[in-house]
Amino acid sequence: MHLFKVETKETIQWLDCEEVVPDQQIQNVGDEVTRAKMFACGDVEIGHVVISEARASIEESGLKNAIKLAEEEHSDLVAGKYEGGLKIWECTYDLIQYLEENQTEIKFDKSNVLDLGCGAGILGIYAFLNNSNVTFQDYNKEVLEHFTIPNVILNIEEEEKRETDIQRCKFYSGDWDSFNKKLPSSEIYDIILTSETIYNETNYEKLISLFMDRLTKDGAAYVAAKTYYFGVGGGTRQFEQAIQKQGKLTSTVCWKSTGGIQREILKITHKP
Repeated sequence: MHLFKVETKETIQWLDCEEVVPDQQIQNVGDEVTRAKMFACGDVEIGHVVISEARASIEESGLKNAIKLAEEEHSDLVAGKYEGGLKIWECTYDLIQYLEENQTEIKFDKSNVLDLGCGAGILGIYAFLNNSNVTFQDYNKEVLEHFTIPNVILNIEEEEKRETDIQRCKFYSGDWDSFNKKLPSSEIYDIILTSETIYNETNYEKLISLFMDRLTKDGAAYVAAKTYYFGVGGGTRQFEQAIQKQGKLTSTVCWKSTGGIQREILKITHKP
């Protein structure tokens, strides 16, 4: 499947932010444990719900039609309706490997971490397992309910600790602008992690504003993405240009792939 841009003359109505509370998932996670798949990257192993089962579990939800449309268009998204949350994206592996190799520089213990556009929540779960307090954000509420939250619970091995340990996590759906406005001003993050979320240039202003507002003074955002997204138009060069134009953040390429479709990780911080 490939990304594509939905051609429409209508203004996209982006979904408002909602906080999702994981009460029901804690009670129902039992059967999913026995059928869980494993995300594996080097020494990192993170359990996750079988993606086809997550899709099936939202058949009765309002997201069904958007997913069906995406499949018909051979795409991973429908702008403003479904933003590809039921997929573990390639650059997630890049970022997990980078985080593992730079543990002395990137401190997760007791840090506040935001997994932005989290989907399966692999990046946030990695931070959670390294003793961070984690906020998971994805565009679609149904993805959080049927995929992200069950995945977090799957990775709390001791059943009796699930209700207490998951208190270190928060979950929000909706558009980035709405999410940024909903959070209290005191909610800031030492580390923001995001993978393959810069394919749509129309959302760059929202993302950059969120980084400015939500990164601590010495915090860093790590953006894993392809250099160019064919058929959509976004990519790391375009995002760097948008950051430079805005003028209050600085961006550096801290990792680059070799061979194949070019992939990079950008490290974004406040200007001194």
